Amino acid sequence: MSDQTDLRSACQAFVASAFAALAEEHVLPAPRYHAHMAVGRDYFGDTIMPLAEFTALEALLDQRYAKRFAEPHKRRHPEFAKTYIFSLLEACIARCAHAGDFTPSGPTVEGAIDELLAVLGTRTYDLVCARHVSHLTTASGTEIQIGDVTIMPEPYGPHAAITDRIRREIPGAPRAWNRDLLRPYDPPHALLIVRETTDAADPYAVQSRLSSRLERFLLIARLLTAGTVQSVYEASGVATLISCMDPQIHKAHKGMLDTLVRRTVRLTGDEAPVFTAVSDMIHAADVKRDGIVATSFDVALSKYNHSHTTDSPYEHLVDLATALEGVLIGAENEGEGLTLRLCTRAAALLTSDDDPAIAVFSDVKELYGLRSKLVHGGQITERDLRRVFTRVSTVPADDAEHRFGMALAHAVDRMRDLVRRAILARLCLAEQPNPVWPFSGRTPVDAILADDRQRDTWRRRWHARLASVGADYAGGKPRAAVDIISQEDW
Repeated sequence: MSDQTDLRSACQAFVASAFAALAEEHVLPAPRYHAHMAVGRDYFGDTIMPLAEFTALEALLDQRYAKRFAEPHKRRHPEFAKTYIFSLLEACIARCAHAGDFTPSGPTVEGAIDELLAVLGTRTYDLVCARHVSHLTTASGTEIQIGDVTIMPEPYGPHAAITDRIRREIPGAPRAWNRDLLRPYDPPHALLIVRETTDAADPYAVQSRLSSRLERFLLIARLLTAGTVQSVYEASGVATLISCMDPQIHKAHKGMLDTLVRRTVRLTGDEAPVFTAVSDMIHAADVKRDGIVATSFDVALSKYNHSHTTDSPYEHLVDLATALEGVLIGAENEGEGLTLRLCTRAAALLTSDDDPAIAVFSDVKELYGLRSKLVHGGQITERDLRRVFTRVSTVPADDAEHRFGMALAHAVDRMRDLVRRAILARLCLAEQPNPVWPFSGRTPVDAILADDRQRDTWRRRWHARLASVGADYAGGKPRAAVDIISQEDW
């Protein structure tokens, strides 16, 4: 009897025995709407593991694939034969449920056994991470590629397109969402997909790396466009139904139409060089020195990115004000007229033809003042906030008077944009080999910006650097955000 034949026979005998045991527990036959089962959730492992066929198959796999399963206690990331046995069983259940045939000796089970042998026959596997986002689409309405990220815009109409694509990329994803399909509504929607072929012993570390890659992609998209794009949920897993890891779903706790204002990101597919250039700038700024855990700029980036989540807008105002301080003040002495210095630096560096210095100065003063009151235990009434909103240059007067929530959303959006441009300015001004405002050391920033010529030189320099990578548009004031319930900017 050949290796494949005896292993196939053992797999088939196990599936037949397990099907019978689960039928006695009224787990099988499974309906198509609940085809993807999970041990510990839908059935007990103790129902399956005492079966003689389970023990026999486990022993055969341990023997046949000793390099994979032997001496697990000596491995940092051990694998166990039982992981694949349960994965085989659940793959058989899912495929038999969709086929409407639970015959253990049928072609559906044979196909699952083929997949098991193929998976065990190689150390490499494809891991996929797919993130559902809102307020992002493509200019053409078709799928595009930017670097290693695939962007699939959700077509207008039925909402199953994104979940169907996730199923194709990660066949086991329905096991993770367990019939509770997420149906967000905050259009336009898109799916970001990144994958990696790897032989890593720890697939969860690969998953974390891919997720971080998508987070960096979104950070750059937000920095370049001032888009209000938010993450909805992320699915990750192996590109085969039988795999070494359970598929994962991570929800972002986003509601429906909960951002109030929208500025859609529209990608063409030609942005790869720009994304790479900005990513390189961030990477260069992210270098840690010995003994330093984090820098103020690291924290500012994190707070800026976190402001694109569904949390309290007041927390976002506090975080964004802190981020602006981290970018433009950093570790300098905070006691020397901090608010005035922050307003002056922002006005000097971020002013443009459509965003005069006096507007930048005033907006930073008003919004940073809110942060100070909120952080230091002050009380702010709605009436006081309305007065502040009437003085913020980008808040529509009617919203400040009659739509408090919209006015608050526009105020957060304004602060977020000022932080965005401040981050870009700092990245460009600190770029090696000849930085004029490096992240380390002490630069007499206020003295330099007090000089008209040098102030203009700094401002031109960071705008010119963005233009050199094709991102001149990113340095200016963005188009106005629109009401979330309107069909503008879809």
